[in-house]
Amino acid sequence: MGTLGKIRNRSGLLLTVIGFAMLAFILGDFMQSQRSSGPGTLFVGEVLGEDILISTFEETVDQGIENWKSQNPNSIVTQSVISNIRNQAWTELSRELIMKGEYEKIGIGISDDEWMERISGVNVHPQVSKIPAFQDPNTGQFDRAKVLGYLQQVEQDQTGESVRNWVAFQDFLINVVSNEKYDKLVEKGTFINSEEAKISYNEGTQFSTYNYLTLPYSMIADSLIQISDKEIKDYYKENKDQYPQDLSRDVDYVVFTVVPTKEDDLSTRSSLEDLKSDFENYDDYLNMVRRNSDNRSTIFNFQSKDQLMKDSAFAILVNQDKGDVIGPYKLGSLMYRISKLVDIQSRPDSVEARHILISPKANISLDSVKLIVYNLKQQIENGGDFALLAQGISDDKSSAIKGGELGWFKEGVMVQQFNDVCFSSSDDELKVVETQFGVHLIQVTNNSKLSKRYKIAYIDRNISASTETYNNYYTQAAQFVSKVVTENNPFDTIILNDNLVKRSDIGVIPDKQNIVGLADSRSIVRWMNKAEAGDVSEVFELDNSYVVAKLIKENKEGYKELSDVENIIKQEIRIDKKHDLLIERIGSYTNLEELASRLNINIISNKKAQLSLLNVDDLGYVPEFVGAVFSTEAGALSSPIKSKNSVSVVNVISRDDYRSEGDFSLEQKSLFEKIKTYAATTSYKALETDAVLIDNRSEIY
Repeated sequence: MGTLGKIRNRSGLLLTVIGFAMLAFILGDFMQSQRSSGPGTLFVGEVLGEDILISTFEETVDQGIENWKSQNPNSIVTQSVISNIRNQAWTELSRELIMKGEYEKIGIGISDDEWMERISGVNVHPQVSKIPAFQDPNTGQFDRAKVLGYLQQVEQDQTGESVRNWVAFQDFLINVVSNEKYDKLVEKGTFINSEEAKISYNEGTQFSTYNYLTLPYSMIADSLIQISDKEIKDYYKENKDQYPQDLSRDVDYVVFTVVPTKEDDLSTRSSLEDLKSDFENYDDYLNMVRRNSDNRSTIFNFQSKDQLMKDSAFAILVNQDKGDVIGPYKLGSLMYRISKLVDIQSRPDSVEARHILISPKANISLDSVKLIVYNLKQQIENGGDFALLAQGISDDKSSAIKGGELGWFKEGVMVQQFNDVCFSSSDDELKVVETQFGVHLIQVTNNSKLSKRYKIAYIDRNISASTETYNNYYTQAAQFVSKVVTENNPFDTIILNDNLVKRSDIGVIPDKQNIVGLADSRSIVRWMNKAEAGDVSEVFELDNSYVVAKLIKENKEGYKELSDVENIIKQEIRIDKKHDLLIERIGSYTNLEELASRLNINIISNKKAQLSLLNVDDLGYVPEFVGAVFSTEAGALSSPIKSKNSVSVVNVISRDDYRSEGDFSLEQKSLFEKIKTYAATTSYKALETDAVLIDNRSEIY
């Protein structure tokens, strides 16, 4: 568990997430996750000559997953989530090594006296003061005595587990404080002078009013522009540095998507037919649904007849007897359903209620919460004021300020357990119920008029492919590989002969998680990283499909080849030539009206520009255009302005005076706040650029 201390984050959301996870960890609330066996190599990478062990990296990833689960208790840990956590773990571990060296160079550290001040003094660190176990339960304020008491308990723990936990948190907090000091040093070295503030102020307040006309390059047909091979080669030679590329690969692939057969459809229907009798005769319909439905999370609420009439199957069932089952019937093309009328009751359409919510916390167990709630119930039954108690103790702060009042709500709005209690209670009756939010003390204060309402439950079965169907599709994919590899037929020829569809992904970098169009396809990328151009893969199984891939090309790190950027270069040359032709067409001019008349182009009048706004209506992002507006004197005409899509001429009508005197301190302060975070980020980026990072993750995961 000491590996938690190695998870460091010094910025934004992750700091909060990991911080809270560490706090929960201190209180012994985390469990050791299982370690997966690693690959042959010992190191996942290297930073500034120091190796990062795979075991260290995997421990960090495992704890990151635990942290994610604690923050997202109702979500599933997908491959994409794991990939993001791996990236975060690499970032944090590499940053830790880089910053460790910087701290040593400039002498950043924490003395014993400062440490005690940060964990129990007047300047206690927020990561400590916000731990519930270190707060007064009545006021919520930090209580240093509780920290000192906890440290005494740590020393008395004979198992040593408490010491390990505290040391891990200590490492975490020391890194946080060290980084705060480093960022403060960077901040102190950051400065905005008065001249910069003056320029920024004028960029945001000074307006230029202008008229202009524009000649789009589309005025000249592409067919009129001739481009020679020599021009393309010369352009590439002169501008090669504009086309850098990282190591990547291009791949073609075919997908054999498994589709259920007619036999699979009939088998699914038959399986529900077999369940129908049991569903009809078995009273515990929820247990039947959970055991047999492919849609187990459905909540079955009471509904009015009008609501149920919107579903044709339910409209039939609502007129039958309680306990009757209909189906199987088809929902769309991929599901069958059987439905049962499980209950008929006279119930209110809506209720008015209030509640007090007590949620378990790090220092309050669920059992303790239940005792608290039942004690509150007894107090209210003995004359206690529900509203005052809700205001003082309820964890649902949005309703607590209103004395716990939730107002009127219809059936199905609240979570299932809460809903069931509210719609089965009498007025003023106090009920206790547990939900995923904690334990509620509920009091229904009013009910609407009772009406006949129905509850319908159903079991859904997806029409899925059988093992035999999967085997048939796998055989097709394996036969495709055999035709290409064993029989030496061209990949594209077999695709054409077998009436398949070829798909592609280009520029796939080694760390990419998925091939375009294929979810959870990291296995294909790993194969690509080791394959050579022309290699054909074995059959990959991805969810409900089989995939065969062919590595088309390896793009070496450096510059893109001419053939890869030829069309881009042609477009650049074409624009340059169109620009020259339009300049010739514009010729000389003395005023905008004469030029517009000669070119038969409309003038766009009375536009306003600011240097801080680089977008212009109808032209898009055109910094060169805005710059020309402000570099042209009021009353004068600009030279032709070359933009991405057009050539323009501007006539500046007027310009606000440039404010050169005055107090620009507010602008100076505002600019400083904007660049403060930027400075901290870019300072680390500079360190990261200078560091030698070797990342081997793509060879392992």
